[in-house]
Amino acid sequence: MIEILLIEDDPDIADNLQEYLQNAGGGEWRIHISDNGRDGLELAAETLYSLILLDIGLPERDGFEVCKSLRRRGIQTPVIFVTARYSEEDVLKGYECGGDDYIVKPFSMAQLAAKIRAFLKRYGDSRPETVTYLDLTADRNKRKLYLGNKEIDLQPREFDVLLYLMEHPDRLVSKDELLARVWGAESDAVPRNLDNPIKNIRKETENSEAMIVTLRGYGYRLETKNDQENKDKKK
Repeated sequence: MIEILLIEDDPDIADNLQEYLQNAGGGEWRIHISDNGRDGLELAAETLYSLILLDIGLPERDGFEVCKSLRRRGIQTPVIFVTARYSEEDVLKGYECGGDDYIVKPFSMAQLAAKIRAFLKRYGDSRPETVTYLDLTADRNKRKLYLGNKEIDLQPREFDVLLYLMEHPDRLVSKDELLARVWGAESDAVPRNLDNPIKNIRKETENSEAMIVTLRGYGYRLETKNDQENKDKKK
């Protein structure tokens, strides 16, 4: 699955783009939406997306500031500005602050989809093919999980949940964040939808050095069993 971040404050534009692009990607593109510059910047900094679609006139922080901040942090994810601002000054500023392309609204969605395909072909999926945490390895492309050298059988949703936790180890991940990243921000999924996937992941990885810890009412953290055992001894 190719993860693309869309930072756009107009809900109609964001929804239409999300629907069109996910269909254009043949089910392989997942479009995540942020409606302001501050939150969009944090999402882009926390998660390694394959591509960022960035408006300029955003609340909290404008698109130029978001792009400059990403580059200052060493984040080189390709950025396509998608904006109604068309002056030569704005276009040049977009490239100067680290943008890779610039599309002016209104635009052809088919043209945008073609640009995305070209960027993905040129840069590939910038995320690592495999993610490892302790003795667990998730192969993102083959969608397979290994405990040491043994393949572990997980359902697709279970794999996505564990993969996201492995990408953010030792950090408390809220249920809302996990639902938004795995089910999609526009999904009707509720926290109880996580119960069975988490239960089965724990069952299938019970012999692992890693474990999923629950903070009741909030979310989950993937950590080493030794960490949890040490915490239990201190109680």
